[in-house]
Amino acid sequence: MQGSIQTSTHRLWLGSALCALAALIAIFLLPNASGKAAKERRSAVEAQSVLDKQLQELSGHQEMLDRINVGRQRIMELEEHMPKGNVGDLQFSLRNTLFKLATESNVRLPNIKYGVPNKDGSKSTGIETLDVEFTAIGVYRNLKAFMHALEGSGQPFGASSVKLDESPEGGRLSVTLRAFRQTSTSDHAISPSSEEPS
Repeated sequence: MQGSIQTSTHRLWLGSALCALAALIAIFLLPNASGKAAKERRSAVEAQSVLDKQLQELSGHQEMLDRINVGRQRIMELEEHMPKGNVGDLQFSLRNTLFKLATESNVRLPNIKYGVPNKDGSKSTGIETLDVEFTAIGVYRNLKAFMHALEGSGQPFGASSVKLDESPEGGRLSVTLRAFRQTSTSDHAISPSSEEPS
């Protein structure tokens, strides 16, 4: 019987020791494991946030690169179709286009004035600019059709200024175009000129 009591005592002490060990594990090891898991989760969230930011920046760089490529392509297309003749050839082409579209749109062009060819803003590119001023007179509907046709004419110019005033015939449109052409070393300066329809 004494052996049974001793065996029971030993089991009691062993159970107590195991409980104490489990308590120590619960007190020290489990919080550490939980803290480590929480830290790993925070690190994963931070890493994902950094990755998302980098992907967003990369997307922005790609969009900028795409815009640069589109702009470069447009410049190449403009240079390909840009006139390479002398200033007189450019003036002749613009004059024919203006009067042709004016006739088709039923508006009048009292005069066309050409400015002095200018290379100051584009000396390194070999591109020369030429301002062209004219007045178009007609009813508003025809003036609108004329400007739309002029924009789609394919001529190498951009509208520098447009002003619409009233006139006895409906409207007076004062327009300044800036035309472009490629220059060569053999070009000679041409003085300003003006034309009036014959």
